[in-house]
Amino acid sequence: MTDIYSVSAPSNIAFLKYWGKKDPLLQWPANDSLSMTLNQLASRTTAYRHDTEDHRFQFQGEVLPRDHGSFHKVYKHLDYLSEICGFQEKLSLSSTNSFPTGAGIASSASGLAALTIAALACWTESGSFSELSEKGFSRESLAHFARMGSGSAGRSLFGGFVQWQAGTHADKQKIIGLYDANHWPLHDTVALFSHSEKSKSSTAAHADAWSSILFEPRVAGAPERMNAMLKAVHSQSIATLGPLLETEALEMHAVMMTTRPPQFYLTTEAVAFIAAFRRARQDGLFEAYFTIDAGPNVHIIHEASETSALTTWTAEHYPTLQLLQDRVGEGPRLERGLN
Repeated sequence: MTDIYSVSAPSNIAFLKYWGKKDPLLQWPANDSLSMTLNQLASRTTAYRHDTEDHRFQFQGEVLPRDHGSFHKVYKHLDYLSEICGFQEKLSLSSTNSFPTGAGIASSASGLAALTIAALACWTESGSFSELSEKGFSRESLAHFARMGSGSAGRSLFGGFVQWQAGTHADKQKIIGLYDANHWPLHDTVALFSHSEKSKSSTAAHADAWSSILFEPRVAGAPERMNAMLKAVHSQSIATLGPLLETEALEMHAVMMTTRPPQFYLTTEAVAFIAAFRRARQDGLFEAYFTIDAGPNVHIIHEASETSALTTWTAEHYPTLQLLQDRVGEGPRLERGLN
């Protein structure tokens, strides 16, 4: 029998977006970001030691080799963790997502967070976060290891509401949990316009951000917007936070649309939905606000009391549209068992 380490790591939805990097090798973002950790939209990864010449990775039941498309970053991250932490044993890992992969629901965040925790738990034989911490891998250090695999993955190491502070230098970055999930039980209803992977990965699109004429003004205005969002989250004011969410999302997509070459993640269907959604809110049918990551799918942020009205309106006007219902969550979970 072999010990097997199982991790469930949630996705997160950014309120203030991480877009553009000062240093892509060191994963140093151009601005701070603020996010809400989700609950049900998650990646589940298991790991155990594997006596072979290379790691073995399986996703959604399919064994994927090192050179398999976008999943090469899995092996690259395992190599990074192995080298920097000094672990030589090869691992066998299996991962699944509870939501579409690569469609703008931060699958790389949840996936690389789960991978980081599972690999280090397996190498150190740690069955809990407290055991990992005793062996030198605190939650903060795990977040920074995960960040090197996918920037936003670092935020998925904490529950509730999380801030990623860029700092004055790459080695001054901090990822901190601001409030736990009980602080403000916000919900996220995802309007799923596409199950397909994005036409361009976020990693590639980050590099183009600097070519947009709108990028530097966006970065310059980020601290003021962050302060406003932090106050709104602290006071639990959806009326204050909501308009900030929408402005931030549209501004980020405006940057994408004005890069060289331009990148259009939003579909005509999603744009039409956003317009209808705003009209419905103006008509007083519900109080909810949208945000959009790098993809075509629309996240609707709202309090629990608005769920019924929102789903009723969507069912009436978009009867074939799939909705993914989620809420703020408590962060990743780690278990040890026998294989």
